[in-house]
Amino acid sequence: MKKNKTTVKAKALDIFYRVLSNCSTRCLFRIAKIFAYIAYYTKNQLSTLSRQNIKLCFPELTASQRQQIVFGSLHHTSCAFFELAALWNHPLEDVLNSVKTEDVDQKFYSSEKSKIIIAPHHGSWEMLNLWLADKKATFSLYKPAKSAGVDDYVLQKRSRNKAILVPANTSGLRRLLQGLKNTKSICMILPDQRPAKQTANINAPFYNINAPTSLLIKRLASKLQCDIFIASVTRNLNSADYHLTIKPLQVDKFNQDDFESASYLNNSIQNLIQSDISQYQWAYRRFDKSVYENNIA
Repeated sequence: MKKNKTTVKAKALDIFYRVLSNCSTRCLFRIAKIFAYIAYYTKNQLSTLSRQNIKLCFPELTASQRQQIVFGSLHHTSCAFFELAALWNHPLEDVLNSVKTEDVDQKFYSSEKSKIIIAPHHGSWEMLNLWLADKKATFSLYKPAKSAGVDDYVLQKRSRNKAILVPANTSGLRRLLQGLKNTKSICMILPDQRPAKQTANINAPFYNINAPTSLLIKRLASKLQCDIFIASVTRNLNSADYHLTIKPLQVDKFNQDDFESASYLNNSIQNLIQSDISQYQWAYRRFDKSVYENNIA
């Protein structure tokens, strides 16, 4: 019975995105804007957390400026959901060709080492996964869905360009490390969610507020001869295409003590976010519960 339910969920999701895939990317962005209006003007977790995080991180802005960022972030968060119809179902060549402009450091192409790509929830990380996998064998860490059927469906779609999806658990990390040691491959990590309790992490400043921060990248850097980059694929909502950015980071900064390493990671993420604050997904519970209770009126 449980298996039937998970299969039904997966089929429903597949039908939903297949129907939407008849829309152009421009149309999907417009649908996302309608959804963003609904989220903005109703009480829900997306809008509540977005408002709280933006108020915490940008106290220097006026209320009007912050609300503008809130709506922009809700729009891009909605785009991340609806654009999957195109990313997962349109011809792969068309999807990759929608990355119209690039700002990629030459070291990314010239380096002969394995590469760790830090990919914050900024812009379209799903598009980044497809683009990276088109260049070289790519391992992407992911959090398995609660529904087995949905998890299988998402894995199939995310690996359509031969990306290797690795669960963020002990066996998955072992496989990831082995793959990076044996091949000159790429590992894509989204490092800006709250780490699971059983994983190595430390509190480090994120917009001057202590935030639980993963030490996974430090652990990998200490075991591998690799280069580390930070990357994002941002959306142009007007032209309905994408811009890719990949910048090198300093590996030695990650090999400092835990606090300094985590602080460097968070500062690097901040610098990327500042390029377009609204494209960041502010709807995550990034800080401890006490931070929200003590600082949000």
